[in-house]
Amino acid sequence: MDLAYRYQLLPMSFSCLTTIVLLLGSVLALVKDGRDEIDRLALLEFKARIADPSGVLRSWNDSSHFCDWDGVTCGRKHRRVTILDLGSKNLSGVVPPHIGNLSFLRGVDLENNSFHAKIPPQVGRLLRLQMLFLNNNSFSGEIPSNLSYCSNMLFLDLGFNMLKGNLPTELGSLSKLQQLILQVNSLMGNIPPSIGNLSSLQVFATSTNNFGGTIPETLGQLRNLKRLSLSENKFVNTIPISIFNISALAWLGVAENQLEGGLPGDLGFTLPNIKIINTWHNHLTGPIPKSISNASNLEMIQINQNNFTGKVPSLSKIRGLYRFNSVSNNLGGEQSTDLDFLCSLTNSTKLKFLEISDNAFRGLIPDCISNLSTTLFMFGLAYNHISGTSPSGIGSLINLEILQM
Repeated sequence: MDLAYRYQLLPMSFSCLTTIVLLLGSVLALVKDGRDEIDRLALLEFKARIADPSGVLRSWNDSSHFCDWDGVTCGRKHRRVTILDLGSKNLSGVVPPHIGNLSFLRGVDLENNSFHAKIPPQVGRLLRLQMLFLNNNSFSGEIPSNLSYCSNMLFLDLGFNMLKGNLPTELGSLSKLQQLILQVNSLMGNIPPSIGNLSSLQVFATSTNNFGGTIPETLGQLRNLKRLSLSENKFVNTIPISIFNISALAWLGVAENQLEGGLPGDLGFTLPNIKIINTWHNHLTGPIPKSISNASNLEMIQINQNNFTGKVPSLSKIRGLYRFNSVSNNLGGEQSTDLDFLCSLTNSTKLKFLEISDNAFRGLIPDCISNLSTTLFMFGLAYNHISGTSPSGIGSLINLEILQM
């Protein structure tokens, strides 16, 4: 074929190529429109299943693109729904399975509404999902185990609902999860050891449920954990020693269970960042660790309603202490200097609640209490074996309103 003939074919070749490109563009446009339609229909199905007395969803109609609807955020490139933000909108009803069709969703916030029925398992199809806030509703049934498919999940809050059943073992595969909040439900059974695989977890809150059995030792593997809230359940046996080795821990809440054993002697060294210790209403025994004063970031110590014994150690290094509650234990009873630890609290300039009633403390109330923080609001030391009279300097506590002697 000569060169001239080849040049004659070029216009035809370019024409064919242009046609192909145009056809391909049309096909892609149809595909895009089809995907957009999936999102639009899913949102309209969502609207159809809920009651909206405040008219929050009045913009959800064909007069505008769904990306402009209230509570809807879309990605700039694909114009697909990425965030559904309908928290605290006075909505009620059932979340339809069609939510699983919003395949580009990264965040869902439905908190503080009145949604009920089960959490649709189709949520597990949202593989891009990073945030799921369903707290403060009336969701019932079990937690869908296929939420474990949402491998990009960072925040999962299902607290304050009516969920029941066990905590799915499969959730232990969510290695990016930072917060798992399940408080105030009716969940039961054991905490699965697989929760210890959530290597990014910072908050694990399961308080006020019906969980039982032993607290899994594997929770000690959560090296990034800052808040552990297991209060108001039915846990038995001892607090795993591994938990006291989580140096990042700032909040330890195991109150109102049936736990036994004591607190480790080196607690103040192994938990340098601890701010809140809530162990009240258990069966804990032994002394308050002397090392506790080294946990200088402590703000609240609530160990009341246990069986702790011995002297209360110096708390002089805990300058930010706000509340100390050791009511209903067996502390003191050894000598007339039982209450000397009160002098160490004069360094705690934010102290507001000091409750040591119903123990075995003996001796005189030291004069140093007149140097306690003027922020002190409540001072309870009734039902002990205290002798003598109240120091005259107690009148310098100008904000003291409750004095129990």
